[in-house]
Parts: sequence; C-alpha cells; structure tokens
Amino acid sequence: MTDYVQPLIPAGCRPLSLHGSPPAGVGFWRRGVARGIDLAVHCLVTVGALFAGVFLVALAFAVRGRSPDAAVERLSALSWEITLIPGLGATAMHALAEGLHGSTIGKRLCGIAVIDQDGGPCQLVSAIKRSVAWHLDALILGLVAAQSMSESRRRQRIGDKWGRTMVVQIRYLAPVARRSKMRFVAVTAAALALDGAIYFGWLVARML
Repeated sequence: MTDYVQPLIPAGCRPLSLHGSPPAGVGFWRRGVARGIDLAVHCLVTVGALFAGVFLVALAFAVRGRSPDAAVERLSALSWEITLIPGLGATAMHALAEGLHGSTIGKRLCGIAVIDQDGGPCQLVSAIKRSVAWHLDALILGLVAAQSMSESRRRQRIGDKWGRTMVVQIRYLAPVARRSKMRFVAVTAAALALDGAIYFGWLVARML
C-alpha cells in the first residue's frame, strides 16, 4: 500500500504527513528505474563525446598531414581510465543536476526529486556527497543501497544519510519547495555538457 503524505512545507520546518510523521521516501525500484534511464542518457553522451573527439583529432592530424593511426592505437589500449573517466562524468552530472535542481532526466520522468531531509531543496554539497557515495550504494547490484533503505524511515541509502537528503515524489512537494521547469532545462543542459566535456577532454588528451 502506498503511503499518502501531505505536501512538504518550506525549509526550516519538519515535513509532516497527515499522521504527524515524516513523509515516506521513494522506494528502491522506482529509483532504480530512474537510475537506469540516467545511465542510458550518460551512455549516449559518452558515445557522442567519443565520436566528436575522434573526429576532431583525426581532422587535426589530417590538416597537419599526419596519420592518426598512432593516436587511435593509444586510445584502443585498455587502461583503468576507461572505466574511471566515464564514471567521473556520470557522478558530476548527477551532482550538478540534483544540487541545482533536484532531478536528473531519469528522476524527472519518474516523477521524483532529491530534497534536503528537512524539506528544503537539495544543495550542491549534499548532492556531491550522495553522488560520490552512490558507488558504495551500488555494490552487489544495489543490495547495499536496498539494505540501507529498508532500515531507514525515509528510505535513505548511504549517500542520502551522508548528504542528509531524501527522494520524494514531486507531486508531494509544496510550490515553495519546487524549482522551475526552465531551471530544470538549463541545469540538465549544463549537467550533460559537463558529463560529455569530462570524457571528451580526457579522450583528446589521450590521443594527442
């Protein structure tokens, strides 16, 4: 049965439900779907940055009359950076989107948002903490996060507890606690650009 809660009240006041207790956070599976959507978006950004980087480097070599084969060979060599850099981009994307708006594309499509556990908008420092800690929460296919959420009244994973955040349905947010749609568009564009720029910059530096 879904918990019904009244809209959250402004920051500085403890958000209460009709029963006088803090509102229930969003469950594991809904948040998992949102994360899956964000992963797909991140992969598209990464592939786009890959093609853009390879094209521009190849063009630069062609203008100089040099063969890009050596650059492509350096790129194809496997290293720990191949998994670290895209992960860094995804972390930055989530931190920026949630810290400046509260929702990523995936969360928005699923109708959920990250807020401060006291009811106010999520702040950038809190978003950075929860985004970094996600890599711990994601261990064992997310079982670490699921266990933490099952023990939390607000359904907080480890990152939420560290950042003092929680995830709620947007429809339960009071107007004063919501951030505008235009802000969502602007912040999302900036977050995706940051994600792509991190991978693009590493890619070009590795090939040159």
